[in-house]
Amino acid sequence: MEGPLTAATVPALWERRQELFAHKSVDLAQVTQIDSAGVAFLAQWAIAQRPQPLTLLHAPENALRLIKTFKLDPLFVLS
Repeated sequence: MEGPLTAATVPALWERRQELFAHKSVDLAQVTQIDSAGVAFLAQWAIAQRPQPLTLLHAPENALRLIKTFKLDPLFVLS
């Protein structure tokens, strides 16, 4: 995944959710910006993976803060 993961980009990603949600991990190294809509998208992706958590690779610091703020930690493996 690359570029912003924000309210402006999530609708297009949601259209591709079947393709994306087939993956058990996501590399966020190339994500330039993330907001609460982006974290909500990742949470939906993680819920689709249940009972296994979604692995987030190279998650930006602000994404980690949002995940902790919203108490979504159990949905993810942070790597």
